Amino acid sequence: MTLRRTRFGPLLFAVLCISFGSIFVRLAQAPPLSVSFYRMFLASLFLAPFALPSAVPAWRALGPRQALLLLGSGAALALHFATWIASLSLTSVAASVLLVEMTPVFTLLLAWIALREPPTLRLAGAVALAIAGAAWIASGDSAAGPAPLRGDLLALAGAACLAVHHVIGRGLRSALPVGAYVLGVWAVAALVLASLAFSSNVPLAGYPPRTLAAFLALALVPTLLGHGLVNVSLRAIPAAVVGLFLLGEPIGASLLAYALFGEVPPASTAIGGGLVLGALALVATGGSR
Repeated sequence: MTLRRTRFGPLLFAVLCISFGSIFVRLAQAPPLSVSFYRMFLASLFLAPFALPSAVPAWRALGPRQALLLLGSGAALALHFATWIASLSLTSVAASVLLVEMTPVFTLLLAWIALREPPTLRLAGAVALAIAGAAWIASGDSAAGPAPLRGDLLALAGAACLAVHHVIGRGLRSALPVGAYVLGVWAVAALVLASLAFSSNVPLAGYPPRTLAAFLALALVPTLLGHGLVNVSLRAIPAAVVGLFLLGEPIGASLLAYALFGEVPPASTAIGGGLVLGALALVATGGSR
């Protein structure tokens, strides 16, 4: 019993940390591009002292194609954060987090289309179930006006962009040390987000201390601590089990949004969310890559 608690305790804590991501975004009260930039920039800044010694020689050894893949992976990650964080100002935390959690479904579809890796019958059923759940959430939100529906679509766009990031980065993960890969894509994402903010006249300075504290919390708690502990857990716990645990993020985020903001998602989000979580559970245990 003690061994099991030791193995699963860090993973449970990681899920709790990741669940705070949407909460810190709301508390920041800043434009989505600014929030996205500071999350990636500060996380890169904190990671750099530990990753740079191995990252610099690894980056120099990359061929032109691999360097382009690294840039593409980072750009896709930037678009993921920009679209998903924008969705949180338009729709409920529950709907946003549930829909962005559909990344594995988009990854399966991209692997099928781009890499000629067709899903098994079980995983194809999971994709259909997830699409049905997303449609149920969107149909309920459409009755509340155009803004929640736009938020749902942005969250789905965030899931699709993260899937592109995963698919592009698959070959790089074996070519680079983990620190070099993560620091590379985070730094590229920060540069892309800074460029988007500059071209859109979105300010990156002049924010009050409360907003800066939310930026810092985003970089430390869900990004470095939460996802860092997930990577540590993957060394001791099967990936399918880790994937099932991560399905707790929408539940944790929804409970936190209720406790802090009094936000109660509509019944359609609860029903559609149940379908999405069921589909993701099938994906997590279905032997997908």
